[in-house]
Amino acid sequence: MAEYINGINPDILKWARERSGYAVEAIATFLKKDASIVNDWESGERAPTYIQLEKLADKYKRPIAIFFFPEPPEEPNIAENLALRSSDNTPLEPQIHILLRQAYARQLSLMELNLGTNPSEKKLFRDLQAKSAKSVASLAQQTRIYLDIDVDTQAEWSAAAEALENWRDSIEEAGIFVFKDAFQDDSVDGFCLVHDEFPVIYLNNSRPPVRQIFSLFHELAHLLIGENGITRSGIFSSGAFSSGIIRRTKLTSKEIEDFCDQFAAEFLVPSDDLNTRLNYSIYDDDEIEELANHYKVSRPVILLKLVKKGILTQENYWEKMDQWTEDYKRKRTDRTTSSGGSYYNTRAAYLGYRFMELAFGKYRDGHCSIEQLAEHLNVKVKNLPRLEDCLLRKALR
Repeated sequence: MAEYINGINPDILKWARERSGYAVEAIATFLKKDASIVNDWESGERAPTYIQLEKLADKYKRPIAIFFFPEPPEEPNIAENLALRSSDNTPLEPQIHILLRQAYARQLSLMELNLGTNPSEKKLFRDLQAKSAKSVASLAQQTRIYLDIDVDTQAEWSAAAEALENWRDSIEEAGIFVFKDAFQDDSVDGFCLVHDEFPVIYLNNSRPPVRQIFSLFHELAHLLIGENGITRSGIFSSGAFSSGIIRRTKLTSKEIEDFCDQFAAEFLVPSDDLNTRLNYSIYDDDEIEELANHYKVSRPVILLKLVKKGILTQENYWEKMDQWTEDYKRKRTDRTTSSGGSYYNTRAAYLGYRFMELAFGKYRDGHCSIEQLAEHLNVKVKNLPRLEDCLLRKALR
């Protein structure tokens, strides 16, 4: 007969579930139990077995020991804060809750590895701020100058994947670490967390490179405003935007998202440069795709710019977006399942080579143990040698 565990704090059982974004019914289904049993655990009327507690700990991504604490540990409720600021009331999936905690843990790792000080010579998040810019266009221009990548260089990159890697490198060089993960949630493209020393951006690696590029600069705009942000998948804002928004202290969620969309679109496709390439009075799919390939952006970004210039109407915008959305859904349905790539290459891509180099460097210098290194990189100790091989191969390119 299974033995029930004594000493579990029922308040922490409830806290861990809620912080992971699960409803009682979802956990009951997961454990193949009635919801009343989960409620009884969380009220203290019953206790789970050790095996059930192990399953809960794995589901919530928490150490088992935490359930015996006298009170929940102190940690910011990032998901709740983002939900309050979001213009979309759709609840975040549990995987996003976990990734938000992971992002916070990354910031703590960066603080520990760097003794609390960002080592980058340039710190974009301090040197440029949205509130000091005259307009979205001027902020986008200042950011491009700061990153020192002109439009001609951008156009010379071979494909969107190369563009994404180069943009990521340039932003990390400017003091902002960029991480990736498979979000397991198509409703979110990315998010960012502000910090005095180590702001971070997370991208959904399951999205196409062109979409990741847009999300990267959308989240960068959030950091320049000084607000945590989350990018919901879907249609870009096509509404009018007032440059005065960046001067106000109280911004609505929609205003912030509009601003970030406008910034990303203007940065990636500068209006002045686009004007020199507009040769047609009417743009069909072929011309839109040609411009998208030139700038290494998605077609909706070009569509947004053409609407802003009055070349296409709002009606054209919605027609195109509906058409492309249906095409995308059909292609996803027809697509065969991929077997996936190397675990180590994937982990390296998620972590980023700059963060890996920092962590391995501190280990080699004797500033952290091998167990601490594994914790910083969120991998098992046995996987560290192969992961380091990825880093060395990158350095030899």
